Amino acid sequence: MKKAASGPMLESMPADLIAQAREALPPDLYQQASYVIVRPMWSLFGRVFRVYTADGRLTFFVRRPLFRLRDRLILFADEDETIPVLEIRNRSVLSLNMCHDVLDALTGMRLGSVRTRGLAWMWRDTWDVLDPDDRVCGTMQEDTLSLVRRFLRFWPGRHHIEIGGEPVALLLQQFRIFRKVFSLQFLPASQNVDARFLIACALVAVMADVRRENSS
Repeated sequence: MKKAASGPMLESMPADLIAQAREALPPDLYQQASYVIVRPMWSLFGRVFRVYTADGRLTFFVRRPLFRLRDRLILFADEDETIPVLEIRNRSVLSLNMCHDVLDALTGMRLGSVRTRGLAWMWRDTWDVLDPDDRVCGTMQEDTLSLVRRFLRFWPGRHHIEIGGEPVALLLQQFRIFRKVFSLQFLPASQNVDARFLIACALVAVMADVRRENSS
């Protein structure tokens, strides 16, 4: 059997079986109008993020190790981590403009990228959205001031994503005590954008939000 060649986490998984498992996923799983991103406050051996459809079906399961200098995350369609769908990979360990590439976990094809804007995070988190050819095609931005949320840690966050000058998605934090919950809503202009890429962008924003809160 042909082996998947996307990296250490997938080396032992036959590529043809992964492809079959992905084809067996519900066809509407990545065609929803809204999703919910959940991060429990406590989880062993790393931070865990789950993405659900509005009717409660698991879309992505992501485990982020606690001690890893360079982020390389696999987005699985199941909690057993047997069906890899996407990979989020940082281009460098340390950079003022950190770039996160979003790749198909099986083929390695890049769907696009999100790149931080230098020191903009001091006021509010801001990213450039890049197309597969590395051209800037949009932005992802926090709509609440990061400085305010450093002091008011329970103040809910809001982000929006624009592509081609049009808003395509809204990311809204819902107040919860024992877990982080974010609602991701797709707007009409998102019809021409891969929903998986937008979910990955939202996860980058959520992880940055959690990381900033934990460091404050």
